[in-house]
Amino acid sequence: MPPNERNPVMDDQKDAYTLQQQGLTWAEIGRELGTNAEVARSFAAAYERRTDRAAAEEQAALF
Repeated sequence: MPPNERNPVMDDQKDAYTLQQQGLTWAEIGRELGTNAEVARSFAAAYERRTDRAAAEEQAALF
C-alpha cells in the first residue's frame, strides 16, 4: 500500500489504543468504532505490537 493511502484497519487499531490511553472503557471504545469491546481490545493490542516491533527494528538499526 502506498504510504499516502489510508488503511482503515490500522486507523481503527490506533484509535482503539489512543482512546484506551484517554481512559475510555473497552465497551465505550467498541461503540465508538462500531464494534464490540473484545474487538476494540484486540485492535489496541495489535497497534501496540506493531509499534513496539517498529521501535525495536529502528533501535537495532542504530547499532
